[in-house]
Amino acid sequence: MSPQEKRAVSGLSFIYVARMLGLFMLMPVLALDNDQLRYSTPLLLGLAVGVYGLAQAALQFPFGAASDRFGRKKVLVFGIILFILGSLLGAVTHNIYGIILARLLQGAGAVSSVLLATAGDLTGDQHRTKAMAAIGGSIAVAYVLGIAIGPVFYGLWGLTGVFLVAAALGVLALYPLWKIIPPIAHAQQNRMGSWADAMKMFRHPPVLTASVGIFILQMVLGASFVVLSPELVNAMHIPESGIWEVYLPVMLLSVLLMLFPVIYAEKNKQHGQMLIVSGLAIAVGALIMGLESGNFWPVGIGAVIFFAGYNIASAILPSMMSRSTLPEQRGASSGVYSMMQFLGIFVGGVLGGWGLGLAGDQGVFYILTAVGIILAIQSWNGKRMALLLAPDSHS
Repeated sequence: MSPQEKRAVSGLSFIYVARMLGLFMLMPVLALDNDQLRYSTPLLLGLAVGVYGLAQAALQFPFGAASDRFGRKKVLVFGIILFILGSLLGAVTHNIYGIILARLLQGAGAVSSVLLATAGDLTGDQHRTKAMAAIGGSIAVAYVLGIAIGPVFYGLWGLTGVFLVAAALGVLALYPLWKIIPPIAHAQQNRMGSWADAMKMFRHPPVLTASVGIFILQMVLGASFVVLSPELVNAMHIPESGIWEVYLPVMLLSVLLMLFPVIYAEKNKQHGQMLIVSGLAIAVGALIMGLESGNFWPVGIGAVIFFAGYNIASAILPSMMSRSTLPEQRGASSGVYSMMQFLGIFVGGVLGGWGLGLAGDQGVFYILTAVGIILAIQSWNGKRMALLLAPDSHS
């Protein structure tokens, strides 16, 4: 990568880490404060946990399309400020309705689509997949760190302290916009003319192809979280508070395993083939965890293979989608893509819960095996992959 591309990727990765770390820290501790929150019920607590994802799904497209008209950095600043305000509200409220509103405001800062579009603006086609892989890896790091340090801050300062740390991380996320991320070239400032033009991205074949792929991929991830953490705790014979000690090596090894397929896809234009590998890896990893449930090494190896498959696809799909659209379409197209991404997580959580009640832990892993095979089959369609690899197919 050029020095400018490295600055762009490092700055965007920092924003991803800061925002997602603030969110992931809250995930393991929100339920711990349930007794101290006035008017709380199990249903309202579940709404407090899940409303963030629904807000993200609803607003990804409007934020992405707005960035095509008004500029990426302006919309990024606005979204990050909403996240900061939500975090500050969570710090000062002491009832469940305030927490729900705080989480809604945090989710309303739906800038993932804008970050993807900015990465597309500031990196060349030949480095796009590597850029997306770096950003995807930073999210995995944020997840592991959030699970690890969220309970630490909760023990020191309670839920108020965790929300304040999230707000501080939001403030830090503003820094790269001024000091690290390069300005977008004037030639890329020809923004989409109308919202009607933006809505056309919902019918744009390359965007639809990538969005279906990411929906399936995130559905796999959402369903896996229903059973994966308890399974790892059971297989590794560790307390729940030590789950990060398992996730950290699993995530790091899975990132290492994904590097060769991603680099190979980029050098040899074999993106479709590597997506097939990704789906098969997800299926094999899930199948191993289902068949060997409770056994230390097989479950650990299965988790590494599973996340390696996930990481491969999460790097390749946004790169392919980005190169198939014009600069003035990237925000809207990334909005469609990110909307499907968050909907996939939501549907996956529901699917995982349904599978858990119907067939138990092992049954969910078998469902994930089937979904991984579906992802591989969807990627087998050469015509669909050709759409994603032909930048001028829309012109």
